[in-house]
Amino acid sequence: METNKEATLNRILQVGGELIIQKGFNNVGLNEILGACEIPKGSFYYYFKNKEDFGLQVIKHYGDTSIKLLSSYLQDKTKNPKERLMSFFKDIRLVYIQKDFTEGCLLGNCSVELSDLKVSYAHKVAHEFDRWEVLFEACIAEGQADGSIGDSTDSKKLAAYILNNWEGAILRMKSRKDDKPLSLFIEFTDNLLT
Repeated sequence: METNKEATLNRILQVGGELIIQKGFNNVGLNEILGACEIPKGSFYYYFKNKEDFGLQVIKHYGDTSIKLLSSYLQDKTKNPKERLMSFFKDIRLVYIQKDFTEGCLLGNCSVELSDLKVSYAHKVAHEFDRWEVLFEACIAEGQADGSIGDSTDSKKLAAYILNNWEGAILRMKSRKDDKPLSLFIEFTDNLLT
């Protein structure tokens, strides 16, 4: 059972993450985050050492939430591994279309905005991407074993390649303000895994 402190912390991290996805880390002030959560300003330091600690916790919270979502797709035994991967990409593409291509992935956004500012941010983002890559790799290896994925490339390398291309497609989507990069990624990935 979640305590009041845990519930408040999760609410701050959720709302803060949403604001960061929309505006960028450096464009979101603590007052805006706390105001959106209806929490007094002095309470911030009850939950976080400083804004850097807040940023690191937001990245971890987003990573944990994403792992749950990704697992729900990539470990879905009602579909073969290739179908799992492709349904994830297709469904997330629809989410980005509904949001008018404005937000993207918090990890990708923070990688671009924060990784050169502090090594702690770079390491945290890299760690969260590594966690995603492990899930991709397991799904790909399973698909190679059962024949639903025909590409025989090392599953770890293939997982890294697909994740890198997905994140790149999301960045291009944001700049183009259309789904062409995501659609192209989906088309080529579907062919690659055949």
